[in-house]
Amino acid sequence: MSWRVPVLVTVAALAAVLAGQSFAVNATDGAKVRVARGKFAHHTWSLVVQGRHHLRWYYLTLNGSSGAGTTATRTSDRRRPPLWRRLVGQSDGSATVELDVTRSRVRSMRVKIGHPKSNRPDEWIHVRTRRITRHQAHKASVRRNFRFAVFHSRGNLCVKQVILFNREGDRIDKMRVPCEF
Repeated sequence: MSWRVPVLVTVAALAAVLAGQSFAVNATDGAKVRVARGKFAHHTWSLVVQGRHHLRWYYLTLNGSSGAGTTATRTSDRRRPPLWRRLVGQSDGSATVELDVTRSRVRSMRVKIGHPKSNRPDEWIHVRTRRITRHQAHKASVRRNFRFAVFHSRGNLCVKQVILFNREGDRIDKMRVPCEF
């Protein structure tokens, strides 16, 4: 009789652990949460974030009169994001949107924008990065260790150069990037 009690306690503890793991697996799938949206040049765009199994999914949608499209990409939610990274872009020929992700200490960027297949000159723009709210992060099951910016333009758009700034306005980094269009 004395050996049955430890076995029963062990079996009960194992059952509780397995039940907790099955609940945790289901809890890792977050809802799709729209964190940003905008309008420009008879187009609308939106950015949706979702966390699943320690991955952060981004869905960037562009809607216009000539059609609609959504592009999705994923990154690890466990690792710290890079200082700056171009994640995904969406274009319908007459308009383009692009999503860039930064670390949380990057508060603003000066970005040199190019317009390939166009005679428009390159231009410098100043962009403030945004952070998702605690409620959005909880609902989507993602960590708040990143900031993001969405660029949009008529026609085609590509980022050629990026200068990153912190909260005080001090320059963190400056990098040239290839125009990926």
